[in-house]
Amino acid sequence: MRRIAVFSDIHGNYQALTSIIKDIEKEKIDDIYYLGDMIGMGPNPKECVDLFMKSRIKAVKGNHEIYQIDEGLSKVLLSSEERAHKAWVRSELSKEHLEYIKSLPMSIEELIYGQLFTFSHFFVNSSNNYFESLKILNDNKVFEVANKIETDYMFIGHCHDDFQIHSERLVTCGGSSGCTVNGLTFYLIVEIEGKNIKIIRKELYYDRKSFEKEIMKKDYPERRKIAENIFGIKIN
Repeated sequence: MRRIAVFSDIHGNYQALTSIIKDIEKEKIDDIYYLGDMIGMGPNPKECVDLFMKSRIKAVKGNHEIYQIDEGLSKVLLSSEERAHKAWVRSELSKEHLEYIKSLPMSIEELIYGQLFTFSHFFVNSSNNYFESLKILNDNKVFEVANKIETDYMFIGHCHDDFQIHSERLVTCGGSSGCTVNGLTFYLIVEIEGKNIKIIRKELYYDRKSFEKEIMKKDYPERRKIAENIFGIKIN
């Protein structure tokens, strides 16, 4: 049996990330896959990237990583408020952090027991038009696209709500492990034995009080809106 861990969209929630990594190390996990958006919105981008760099996690780029390395696209796609937030995130990151982010692949493919597993933040087409993929997710065209992908099992991030598509392939989105409104986070344990696959969602607590303190002490662009709408934290 092969056991892998999968999670996504930490978004600067260092406390949730540390809880997940500590718990994974207690399990008999062969490989860990991360589906993008380690930065953006949360208060600790630097600390999160540091932890990813030191870990054995196999990570891919999310759109928030792409914003940091493709200035032209971010100018076209982001509002002035979002660009101000992106600039703050950039100010928190070192040259080494940015080089690591740039080195991340758009997707990872692994052959396990003769079955192809794909790990990506979103659907990536032949021209690598990842922002068209964001529109596909937003426009609910995932069923149409899922039938065209050349893989057996696909795990994607980006959507903060979980969903699963059963078609000729199995597409699973676990949701956001960092954008929670309580003290719970989660990751997926995928057990693969031959042609059989079992997906287990494991929930665990993280240090919510420390996370809220970090939000309160860092006055960054869009903080109030993000804190209330994304993390369920009221800032007076």
